[in-house]
Amino acid sequence: MQTDCIFCRIISGSEQARVIYEDARSIAFFPRTLYSKGHTLILPKEHYSDIFDMPGEIASSLMKTSKKLSEKYRKILGCEGVNLMNASGAAAQQSVFHFHFHLMPRFIDDGINTWPGLDPWEGDIDGLEKLLRTNTLQAN
Repeated sequence: MQTDCIFCRIISGSEQARVIYEDARSIAFFPRTLYSKGHTLILPKEHYSDIFDMPGEIASSLMKTSKKLSEKYRKILGCEGVNLMNASGAAAQQSVFHFHFHLMPRFIDDGINTWPGLDPWEGDIDGLEKLLRTNTLQAN
């Protein structure tokens, strides 16, 4: 536990939160501000700064928790979809450096736009494909 981490303090019980779900490896609770009905943070109980710091088995466990909660929320809240979002690293606008997913239940015509208006990347796509394909497929 890191005492300077708000999420670690929530996990230890020294900070209050509206906990929705908890198991041996993960915890899920409402953020201070909900941006959709049921907006929930899902995170590992152990402190990992971001996706680069977190072991694969913990990531797999969190994805299972995210799927379980998504299915429950669809049944309980009647949402028609979900956004599962993560920001890892300062360049990605991560604001709390304890890995977490935002699970945002979505409803038709809810007025939420989670996809920002981005300009298309105009770099060398052929070179990028070759670089990534060569270095990721062979790494398996």
